[in-house]
Amino acid sequence: MTKKPTGKALFLWLSTISLILLMIAVTLLWYFISPRLHEFNEAFPFILLTGLRIFFFILVIGSILVLLTALTERNFIIARFAVHLFIKIMYPICVFMSSLVGIKEELIGESFVKVNDTFIRSMRKKFKAKDVLILLPHCLQSTECKIRITTDPSNCIRCMKCDIGKVLKLAEKYNVEVAIATGGTLARRIIIDKKPNIIIAVACYRDLVSGIRDTYPIMTMGILNLRPEGPCINTKVEIDKLQKTLDSIVLQSN
Repeated sequence: MTKKPTGKALFLWLSTISLILLMIAVTLLWYFISPRLHEFNEAFPFILLTGLRIFFFILVIGSILVLLTALTERNFIIARFAVHLFIKIMYPICVFMSSLVGIKEELIGESFVKVNDTFIRSMRKKFKAKDVLILLPHCLQSTECKIRITTDPSNCIRCMKCDIGKVLKLAEKYNVEVAIATGGTLARRIIIDKKPNIIIAVACYRDLVSGIRDTYPIMTMGILNLRPEGPCINTKVEIDKLQKTLDSIVLQSN
């Protein structure tokens, strides 16, 4: 069995290759159309070439800063728009690239989530507990449970047959709010109502990727859920990982 690529490296490598191919494609395009441009204006090809050089310079510098930030977890990003472009643009490009070489989208999504979390951790920023929201999927709840907790997580009786009770106990320790969503539409409504400054979302890679991209500029840290019984049924969350994430972003009062 071949080992699957894991971690941040997969998304970063695909991003780098995509950017290199983009520069090659634009350069070839200019090379083929430049003779035609001379027919309209002698100076126009040189103006266009200068513009391309400036574009490539900004692209290369920005990419280096983004990659250094992702690899070292230190904030080398000068402008936040670089992160915005990386989040919005690079993911679909990487998915397209991966489809050409037979890499599963799930692997790209998981790698993307880890890279996104790295950007947030690199800021070394702490938030007040009231500005932090833990957003959970309803599939964490045991299918044997008859209590409705999607509208109000406090309804949970904490029988500990699922991880909802563990998360609520942890949230109380850090004094942060917990919400449970049954889908993307409800999740967006919760975010609009709660107005958090940062979200810790537990979900599958697909929901995390769409959530991270849709909620920007609100920062969203993703924790991939565990699916011992398959997707969307009796899923689990790594409580230790959730606690470490809370430790890294919640400002603790003395």
